[in-house]
Amino acid sequence: MKKVLCIIYPNFSLYEITALTSTLALSFDITIDYAASDHSIVVSEDGLPCQPTKTLDQICIEEYSCVILPGMVNIGPALQDEKLISFLRDLGEQDVLIAAISSAPLLLAKAGLLNDTKFTGGIWQNFFDYFEFLPRENFQPKVVVQDKQIITAIGFAHQEFARKVILSLGLAENTDNYFKEKNECAEEDLIFTLSDQEFDQVKQSIENTL
Repeated sequence: MKKVLCIIYPNFSLYEITALTSTLALSFDITIDYAASDHSIVVSEDGLPCQPTKTLDQICIEEYSCVILPGMVNIGPALQDEKLISFLRDLGEQDVLIAAISSAPLLLAKAGLLNDTKFTGGIWQNFFDYFEFLPRENFQPKVVVQDKQIITAIGFAHQEFARKVILSLGLAENTDNYFKEKNECAEEDLIFTLSDQEFDQVKQSIENTL
């Protein structure tokens, strides 16, 4: 199999992707490149400084089978990163699996990749009216959704997310030996809405990065 690309950006979530990345690397001997918009240190949401191994403009996408996008608590910096959004926009024309968890589908939406694609994610319902690029009609309140070459997932479903990606890459026919998770959630457990005051605080944190 080809390599896997994991894109990192400020405030990215480690725990949402490590079940996947560690299994790919340790169980399947897959090389993972960690890319960012530039060579600057990227600090995760829990404060870990991370050094990208490549920049986005160094990436030859034909070398990769999958692109992984972790979620983030503060989405502002990544959403305003035009180099990142442009890179994602170009992925729509490539034969590569795209796996985005938690809030990362917002990046795909801004890049136009969800206009005709069903998706899920850790996305406050308030965002559907706030972001004109986010298609409410394509959102599905499910733990994991795969539509064509795009896999999306709720943040807490990091094991289900990893399972779906590994199966979709054809690395295993059964992943029970790698992951154990709760398999069923009610739809009401997958719909999240902020109070007006909470959403005002979120909007303020986004707008402060503009």
